[in-house]
Amino acid sequence: MKHIYTIGLALLGCIGIQNTSSAQAITHTIAEIQGELFSSPLIEQVVTTTGIVTANNVTSATSGTIGFFIQDGEGPWSGVYVYDNTQAPEIGDEIIIEAEVAEFYDVTELVNLTYYNVVSSDNTLPAPMVMTTGELSSSEAHEGCLVQIINATCVVPDADYNEAIFDDGSGEIKTNDYMYFPEAGWVADQVYSITGCIHYTFEEYKIEIRNAADVVEGAVNGVGASNMAAELGIFPNPAQDAIRLNSNAPGQLRVIDAAGRTVLNENIQGSYPTIDVSGLANGTYAVEFMSDNNRLVSRFLKH
Repeated sequence: MKHIYTIGLALLGCIGIQNTSSAQAITHTIAEIQGELFSSPLIEQVVTTTGIVTANNVTSATSGTIGFFIQDGEGPWSGVYVYDNTQAPEIGDEIIIEAEVAEFYDVTELVNLTYYNVVSSDNTLPAPMVMTTGELSSSEAHEGCLVQIINATCVVPDADYNEAIFDDGSGEIKTNDYMYFPEAGWVADQVYSITGCIHYTFEEYKIEIRNAADVVEGAVNGVGASNMAAELGIFPNPAQDAIRLNSNAPGQLRVIDAAGRTVLNENIQGSYPTIDVSGLANGTYAVEFMSDNNRLVSRFLKH
């Protein structure tokens, strides 16, 4: 869908933006700007923040290039959209910017840049958070973040304005076309795994796909060139007091609730570890296990 962005871009082109090797002090993290709320607590305030560019060349049919996404670390509340056409960032750039915090039709944005500095380039991007389509369709916590859906079926290949609808069985999520649309279009009933940034337009969360490399056709059953995550075995599932991970390597474990909050974060050293989940509320949780060689994901039901 082509969102109309017209206010202020012409004016921005006339404003000089500092772009030097000197770096301004960071006043707020992206998480503080997002505020873990639907609307930022810093609306109309000027902030200085930093992040790695995860997507660039966001383009509108009516206004041309209109912005880019930056992210600071991993996890919920770590990404934000920058509405700007005065800079030309590259994916992987670590930047510091000074800008005004705004809410544009309920999406938190950074606008009216007055400082822009590239600290370093070719940085490793934050790992996309593996989510279900249903989780993403209502997750304010992941607005602006790099995410990934795995093995989702295209249930509506043309939902108007080059949007498509995907469902992995948990609920529907749309893709948008600000940066990418497949040349041959989407295929109904085809299974896809998709990476992109979550954006909020016209009262819906949508995945902004960056390029063709973000799209994998067919069922995925392991780690591939597209950085798909392998499945992590969890037993028992559903669980009551404890779960056991089918992993024999050390790594970092994160358990994430349906609101996108990390509720457990543990360093795992032993093989096939047992994790105490008795303190968690009943519900569905996503699990991510990062080792030196693999990124494993799964979900379990606590009851």
